[in-house]
Amino acid sequence: MLTPPRFVVLDDKPDHLTPIIEAFTSIGTSCIGIPYDGETDQHLSIDFYKGVRGFFIDLNLSGGSIGKNQHYAEIVRILETVITKNNGPFILILWTDNPTECPDLKVYIEESIETGYEHCKPLLIESLSKTDYINTFKEDPNFGKILPGKEDEFKTIIQNFFISCPQIATLFDWESKVFDAVNQTLIELINLIPENKRNFTDYPNEIDKVLSCITRDTVGKTHVVTDPKKAFNIAVAPILVDKILNDHPSQDNIQFWNNAITQVKTATIDSEESIGKFNKMLHLAVTNNESMGPYDWGSVIEIPSNIYTDQYCKETFGFSKKQLAKEVFCFNDEQDLVPILVRIGASCDYAQNKEGPIPYVFGFRVNSRKYKCREIDFANPELKFKSKKISDWASPLFYYEGLDQTRIQPFHLVLNLQLIITAVKGKFDTYTTVYRIREQLLNQIILRTANFSSRLGITELILS
Repeated sequence: MLTPPRFVVLDDKPDHLTPIIEAFTSIGTSCIGIPYDGETDQHLSIDFYKGVRGFFIDLNLSGGSIGKNQHYAEIVRILETVITKNNGPFILILWTDNPTECPDLKVYIEESIETGYEHCKPLLIESLSKTDYINTFKEDPNFGKILPGKEDEFKTIIQNFFISCPQIATLFDWESKVFDAVNQTLIELINLIPENKRNFTDYPNEIDKVLSCITRDTVGKTHVVTDPKKAFNIAVAPILVDKILNDHPSQDNIQFWNNAITQVKTATIDSEESIGKFNKMLHLAVTNNESMGPYDWGSVIEIPSNIYTDQYCKETFGFSKKQLAKEVFCFNDEQDLVPILVRIGASCDYAQNKEGPIPYVFGFRVNSRKYKCREIDFANPELKFKSKKISDWASPLFYYEGLDQTRIQPFHLVLNLQLIITAVKGKFDTYTTVYRIREQLLNQIILRTANFSSRLGITELILS
């Protein structure tokens, strides 16, 4: 429920945590200080780093006179432990008495982060000198405090770490604008409460009224109880998106973004995997990042091999497995075709948690190699007409590292808009939901399906 800290400082000297924490306080944001404990490793709790964007870390955490590579190795161990695929991206600031070692640390991290842990690498590594900004004399009563007259400079240099690279800074700026939009949306929700009801006694009941009315009028009163959270998100998400899109940036902020996005005319993507990753981010939600089930709007479920038999295909679609592959989808054979169902239907039906009948369109997940062979076959004049079938729909190229090795390759989803089945909730409980198609692409499928099923025909004679 609580937002994790965006800035974290880790040091084996508790007194050295204070200056950075105070600097962020003066900027108007929070920073958490974590004492390094080499005996218990309590500093490695992932909860401290879930939202980290700026990670200040002392170089000599383990103390003593061990070689610098041992110090670097400890930093790498910490990064590989606390930075997961679900947190970051972040900037690493080396908080040290020896800032000149920063270049060597960059090389070490670049060479030492193991395959599979690339997400642990910082976007940027900078250094911040302890000796230039804090009192490092233990005998002095002001030990650990910012040096007199250095307060503003210290605050400025920390701020500059996060704006020195426009491309990185825009990512963090966008994130802050999203938080601003969420904050403004919460304020508007609270402002719906009558002024005479804004007191400690009435707040819970009045907030309940606001949430109840919004969700009820969005999905219907009989459907809110099934999933109140989803009903609330359906109601409020358009407001939130509108606030983000229509934020009024300052002229400096506009120039800031212009400095970050400079390759619009020249940038290229040079591999299927990279293109597939872009398209996946835009159009596919995958099961290891977002929750989904077989009845969610846009869910893509695989038909188990023990169910996808000739008998099933003939009873369900009127074709054998071979006919579906060759005659309906125009592939040379059935190999490398994974049968899928895509949950379509009206968004209001989904929002209201419609029990059934729920529509699904049938198709295949097919790797890009086989898909390209299909396209080559269309060059044959005898098969050319098949490429023009309006009942055919193919997705953009996708790529992601899936649940098993067979999915680690670029692929397309290919659907036939004639092959629609319906089911009630419960029928697909044992099926695997592999991903969910996001709304923009899903709406294209739904529109194409509706246009295909309702297209008008006329009788016309033509001159032969």
